[in-house]
Amino acid sequence: MAKVETNGITLSYEMFGDGPPLLLISGLGQNRRAWLPALQKLSKTFRCITVDNRGTGSSSVPPGPYAIEEMADDMAGLIDALGYGPINVAGWSLGGSVLQALLIRHPDRVRRAVLVSTMPSYTELQHMWLDGWLAMRSSGASSLAQTVSAMAWGLTERTLCDHVRTMEMARAIISDPEPTSFEGFEAQAEGLRVYDSRSDLPQVSTSTLVLCGREDVLTPPKQSEEIASLIPGATLSLLEKGGHRMVAEYPNEVAAEIIKFLAEPHD
Repeated sequence: MAKVETNGITLSYEMFGDGPPLLLISGLGQNRRAWLPALQKLSKTFRCITVDNRGTGSSSVPPGPYAIEEMADDMAGLIDALGYGPINVAGWSLGGSVLQALLIRHPDRVRRAVLVSTMPSYTELQHMWLDGWLAMRSSGASSLAQTVSAMAWGLTERTLCDHVRTMEMARAIISDPEPTSFEGFEAQAEGLRVYDSRSDLPQVSTSTLVLCGREDVLTPPKQSEEIASLIPGATLSLLEKGGHRMVAEYPNEVAAEIIKFLAEPHD
């Protein structure tokens, strides 16, 4: 694991594989390990860079809230520090919001973009989901109970109907040696819930893939369709299988879509 100083904070990151660089941005409250299921396939084609967003892992946890635009500036600073720009970037969930802001604020840093299971702005239901999740996190419930309570929003019946497998996955999640603090989670959450990219997406000129699973109930396909309709020339791909956590549940299928798009001849 390495570190860089940028935008007034310290960011921790790791690299895997060889090839053209690919920055992978994780979701709400997730650290760099969130992308691990897809790395086996992605790292055969790309030099994958996984990063702890501010508030997670070994990166700084400054006082919040964290504006999505601020987190996009963090990523621009990381790209500059690594000397890789313009670079391929994929962002999952909150990471997809950060990537949208990166495309808007720092278009010269991104070669091609992949927006995975994300949204242009929060719906009323997503606000209610987040209120409940914040309440659960501050309730004193065990980490295992908190994790299990959230899994139905991210996984599909493929996993959830197998209670043994679901519990194994939940225990693997809470075994993370660098769990995100409530302060870091809340600071990210408060920035995410007010972010709205819709008015700015039509100015994006970067080649972009919008990727979602048809079984996603937290950031449903309708939201990906909206993003794709707003970004000029964007490609929309809806996988027949996969929910919000399809990076974990269908990692090979997600990785294959990312590789296919990024390997196409550059415009």
